[in-house]
Amino acid sequence: MAAGLLFTGVASAQTATSQPDFTGIWQINDKASDGAAVIAQRLHAQQKREQAPSSRPASAASSGTPPSSSNNGFGGGHHGMGGGMGGGRGMGGGGRHGNRDTQDQSSDSSAPRKDPTPPLLANDALLNVQQTSAGLQVDFNNTDRLDTRFDGVGRPSLNGSAHVQTQLTPTGMQIAMTFDDGTELDQSWERSPDGHHLTVTETWTTNAAKAPIVFRRSYDRLDL
Repeated sequence: MAAGLLFTGVASAQTATSQPDFTGIWQINDKASDGAAVIAQRLHAQQKREQAPSSRPASAASSGTPPSSSNNGFGGGHHGMGGGMGGGRGMGGGGRHGNRDTQDQSSDSSAPRKDPTPPLLANDALLNVQQTSAGLQVDFNNTDRLDTRFDGVGRPSLNGSAHVQTQLTPTGMQIAMTFDDGTELDQSWERSPDGHHLTVTETWTTNAAKAPIVFRRSYDRLDL
């Protein structure tokens, strides 16, 4: 009986200390992923909801004065490492990967309006992931590189242009990002049991809307 209890205790300890491994080369599965057009539709729908009369402040509706056009987003206040990750963190250059299209419009009022896109969306079709017990390195389409550690501490990444905060969970990994322009992106990574597929659920908080936009990116592993 004692030997059986000892074996059970050792097995439980090994299970508790094991961690998911995301090492590999992952290619986007377009059919199973939300693309730029779908994400733009969700952004437009959210903007429409926020601009509806029922969403405007009562004082503005009664006076006929339109509400302020300032959109401060969530700015990081909705994050906490337990569920949505911590505040001061990010991944990638906000100017490069955030809402650059929106910023470019200010210099040319005659240019057609372009929708902002989530950070790193243009470069996430191929992920080269190298993982150790302490942290993770991700190359995005051989352009951007993310270096992060699993201690939940926010650090500069992608040439110091923003901060990233990462933590392993029992089912996968949480990465929280804050960019230079205030854009935020939280990623929840989960690998299939056979290790052939990766799903990244992303929550994007942009200056273009107050509420975040949620979308999913799915990958297949190439190097198995």
